[in-house]
Amino acid sequence: MLPSTKALFDRVRWTRLLHRASYGLLPGQCLMCGVASGRRRDLCTDCQAALPFNWPACSRCALPLTTPAVCGRCLVSPPAFHHCIVPLRYAYPVDRLVNSFKHRGHFNRGTLLAELLVSAILASQNNPESALPDLLAPVPLHWRRQFTRGFNQAGWLSRFLSRQLAIPVDQQLMSRHRHTPHQQGQSRKARLTNIRGAFQLHAPVNGKHIGLVDDVMTTGTTVGELSDLLMSAGAVRVDVWCLARTPLEN
Repeated sequence: MLPSTKALFDRVRWTRLLHRASYGLLPGQCLMCGVASGRRRDLCTDCQAALPFNWPACSRCALPLTTPAVCGRCLVSPPAFHHCIVPLRYAYPVDRLVNSFKHRGHFNRGTLLAELLVSAILASQNNPESALPDLLAPVPLHWRRQFTRGFNQAGWLSRFLSRQLAIPVDQQLMSRHRHTPHQQGQSRKARLTNIRGAFQLHAPVNGKHIGLVDDVMTTGTTVGELSDLLMSAGAVRVDVWCLARTPLEN
């Protein structure tokens, strides 16, 4: 069941109290410049202001734009998902923070990025397009890739968001049953061919609003395929929550 607004903000208030206590014992240190952050986040205000925040962006798929609008691709061929919340652009230094978290297991970087995502999610609640989902689901990795990496970064993020926002998460809702080449560096057409039919659904989603969680959104082919799968199975809405978004690829 979707938590009430009061329950959500009560949970957030207690989380912030715990953060305040923890940072009282161990003061924050900026992960970018190394100085004491002077706040309940491992990021100083100057370094945070210098981050490449994803605004303006497409109101549907969060593609970086020069003015707020719905991008041409979403107008011509709307994706199966309804809305994206992606607070950052995949550019320096966000790309280094993401890669350090994803490939080296530096979870303090993941925590910092996830905190920025939580802030964007809470800020979005004044927008009727950004209703909170009933259930969170991470974008799945094939078992071979997860074994090599040691963890699924989307699974880690979805658990973090679940704790912060009091929304249940189902780590086994979907699986990637077909091992595919890396999407990075491929054209949009190749990505679509690569990912088609790669996922399976393992539980009913009839009438549910699902939040898909991933680290980086590039062309949107992966979350688009998963959204198609969920909507075809009876989900009433799918939203996408990611840390960062890349510019449009040709």
